[in-house]
Amino acid sequence: MPRRVIDIEDGIAMVVTDLHGAWDVYCRLRDRFLDENAKGRIDRLIICGDLIHAEGTEDYDASMDMLMDVMSLQAELGSDRIIMLLGNHELPHIYGLSLAKGAIQYTPRFESALTRLDQWYRSLYRRKNVIQFLSTLPFFVCTRAGVMLTHAGASTDVASVSLFERLCKIDHYELIDSADRELKKYDVESLRRGYTHFTGLSYDEQVRRFLAVTGPEDPRYNDLLRVLFLSGQNTEFDLMWNTLFSQNELDGNTTYQATLRNFLQFVSKVVPHEQHVLVAGHIGVKNGYDQVGPQQLRLASYTHAFPRTSARYLLLDCAAPIKTVADLVPSIHPVFPGEAMEASYAKPVVSSESPRAL
Repeated sequence: MPRRVIDIEDGIAMVVTDLHGAWDVYCRLRDRFLDENAKGRIDRLIICGDLIHAEGTEDYDASMDMLMDVMSLQAELGSDRIIMLLGNHELPHIYGLSLAKGAIQYTPRFESALTRLDQWYRSLYRRKNVIQFLSTLPFFVCTRAGVMLTHAGASTDVASVSLFERLCKIDHYELIDSADRELKKYDVESLRRGYTHFTGLSYDEQVRRFLAVTGPEDPRYNDLLRVLFLSGQNTEFDLMWNTLFSQNELDGNTTYQATLRNFLQFVSKVVPHEQHVLVAGHIGVKNGYDQVGPQQLRLASYTHAFPRTSARYLLLDCAAPIKTVADLVPSIHPVFPGEAMEASYAKPVVSSESPRAL
């Protein structure tokens, strides 16, 4: 079973968040890491989820290129030096679900890119390789320093030690197999009609749009129906979904501080070292970072930084004790030092000669 919690004892980690398909920014941070790693000054790169799904046009969305580059880097340097956490934008592609915010539909473009991987004979990876990679991503990093890294923050759903342990044992394929077994017990045509009635769009139109399937003969044609059997009271899927989508800090500062303290206490009962501070992305912040009370740092490495030129990354000494967010502030660095212009979203031009050619 994949490890959902990574424990780190020492070394300097470069921590970045929420790049959302921005190729230029990704390359800037990746190359900075590689240069410093070669000099022995930074030991690992940690990406706290939501690497994919740009909100701009397809011309400026390098999500697939970035993800495959991370996969290649990890294969080259090792999973102890290149760590990516699961974010809420990666999660739907494991299960064949759709994801949208208002009029913005996130999943269709990436699903189409996954389909093209199976059609492009020169591709280093296929759909199954990408989904397998996503399914192995951890949810958390915990450090000897007492700093915990995750995507979204503390969740009210993780209300006990046992629930945190339950979250850490989640196997995506077990949940998918269970949902598919339940699906087979029902008349699929009736479920499709019900899905159409509930959403207001034909099931066929939606599955083609959101999952890029070719038609009813496609083995993934019924995947959108899984949601009917994944979600429910007290299920592992809902526990995971609500944790990765958590925006509990927006519900009120006093309430969230209690949630955060409890969350860190529950985690500390399970991992080797007591965790004092949480670092997360997921929510937009002015000037690239924010201190959410004494125990949480909200970090934005590009997309969620306002303005984007204020984007930040963290250089974390994983062994040096940290008690409060104030201890981390000197280790926060600008992604664009001294630059007044925003980075572009330009897509990559990948040479077939490159060792990481896609």
